[in-house]
Amino acid sequence: MLRRIFVALAATAAIFSLQVTSFAEEQTAMTDQPQTGFALVNGLELYYEIHGSGSPLLVLHGGIGATEQFGPNIALWAQNRQVIVAHMQGHGFTKDIDRPYDLEQFADDAAGLLDHLNMPQADVLGYSMGASVAAHLAVQHPDKVGKLILVSGTMDNGGQYPEVQAAFPAMADNAAQIGAGMAASPLASMYPDIDWETAFRKMGELQSQSHDYGDQFARITAPTLLVFADADSVTGDHILAMYRALGGFQRDGGLDGSQRAQAQLAIVPGHTHYNILETTQVGQLSETFLAQ
Repeated sequence: MLRRIFVALAATAAIFSLQVTSFAEEQTAMTDQPQTGFALVNGLELYYEIHGSGSPLLVLHGGIGATEQFGPNIALWAQNRQVIVAHMQGHGFTKDIDRPYDLEQFADDAAGLLDHLNMPQADVLGYSMGASVAAHLAVQHPDKVGKLILVSGTMDNGGQYPEVQAAFPAMADNAAQIGAGMAASPLASMYPDIDWETAFRKMGELQSQSHDYGDQFARITAPTLLVFADADSVTGDHILAMYRALGGFQRDGGLDGSQRAQAQLAIVPGHTHYNILETTQVGQLSETFLAQ
């Protein structure tokens, strides 16, 4: 198992290298550099970036990474929108504090950021762990979420394939070795203040906990787009369960589409959980959804 984790870490470092390079190129291509700042929320100095102008779109990254995970999609969204990129606790430029990683707490932090920015409501997109945070935000603070886009997320940690689930306890147990490897990656150069051992330990602990918020998930009222890769770490059965929880696959949509579910489902072909954001396919799907 440990060998498998180190192989996965090497692959992850390579992916992060591509993401960092892609993000740097996108930043160079953009005319305006982002507005940046820190919001004091819940005892946390939460770093944020604002790209572009227009209707606000809050984007929430997945575990371990930060802005670079969104690749070229930030530049795409920023053509028409004010894109707020939040770095969650212990990620990117947001330093860690003495509390565990917690999805509900991360959602409250995101709500606090919107308050700090005097934004009563924003559309919200989350990727991987960030998708779970975005879903919690829609449940805990429904008035703050306009439309919701969940990319490669789950309703519970049983929604991922067994080999993915098994990796997280080992991640926590071997955080020192994994963190030392990540410290030599391009991501560490980009975010030099991250304690990688602590980040991997807390991430492993978070994802090793049994969390099932399917009942709360079904209460989401925001119009929602679910997006997955066709070779995602989320199982096909779980993808269907998430869509059904939001009213999908219940009946024929009708000739005029009037009987279709409020939620929408998209599958990005030729991709995995780990590279679904390397092109603008997700950005284009979400733009269509947000413009409806």
